[in-house]
Amino acid sequence: LYEIKLTKLRARLKEHPQRPLILVLGSSRPAAGIRPDLWQDLASSDRTPMVFNFAMAGAGPRQQLIYLRRILSEGIHPAGVLIEILPALLNQPENAGEDYLIKKHGMQAEELAILAGHNLPPPSPDSPSSSEWSSHWSSLRLRVLRRFAPAWVETDVPSNASPKQFTPWGWRAFAEGVKVATAEEYRRGLERARSEYEKNLADWKVTDVGDRAVRRMLETGRQEQIRPALYLMPEGADFREMYRPEVRAELNDYLATIIQDCGVPVLDATEWSANEDFWDGHHLLADGAARFSQRFRREFLDNFAASLSDAPRLS
Repeated sequence: LYEIKLTKLRARLKEHPQRPLILVLGSSRPAAGIRPDLWQDLASSDRTPMVFNFAMAGAGPRQQLIYLRRILSEGIHPAGVLIEILPALLNQPENAGEDYLIKKHGMQAEELAILAGHNLPPPSPDSPSSSEWSSHWSSLRLRVLRRFAPAWVETDVPSNASPKQFTPWGWRAFAEGVKVATAEEYRRGLERARSEYEKNLADWKVTDVGDRAVRRMLETGRQEQIRPALYLMPEGADFREMYRPEVRAELNDYLATIIQDCGVPVLDATEWSANEDFWDGHHLLADGAARFSQRFRREFLDNFAASLSDAPRLS
């Protein structure tokens, strides 16, 4: 999937070399839920920012950090980056979380340092290209995800994904483009989500591993003069019942601390979508993704794009 998205991103940059890039990072939630393809007719000039969806199944804060630094090492320099806060992957106890999702063989030393929590050198486009080793990573990701965390992967999309399944802007429909889930499909999807998330959310807390990766992404943005923003994707009311009552306040306190410490904007869209917009309570279907994406642009993205240096608004 990494190579598919990288190839499409390069093609868009070649077509629009003057447009500033806003890169969307995150998990399968934004991969299925954020639709830059719906925004392209809003471009008012060749300096209007373009948005590319580089979200990947199972990517929590450490994997998002890895992808950001890979892309920088490729010589691609976004003007802005949107970083997903997925609450379940802020809670990464020792020997759990993303450690279970990642096969370390074949990874570069810098990526191993990210996983180990070590200090990192600035990314350099002179370092070995990700194309030399990303195919190994990509071929293993879904296999590892399906074994250890099946709810964090697009369960209804075949592992041998084709570039044709993606729009030119990186979006791919969930559940093979189903518009609305039947009552039985939704029940099964929600049951599966509960079996995978309920314990994590019942014992939820922000662990040092998750917090450190979020802060390192923001620091990378500062060093590279990339404007970052954080966002939370929608969750249906049925899915939100899995949280302890006090978790919402604890999460809000954490986000407030990040805003104060790092001066970064945060969009919390947790309650933006209705149950019927989802396949399983947390993955948006195509029509739900369209509704969410239009509101996301109106209420957040326009202002974020306008904040980028010399970049006009999307609308």
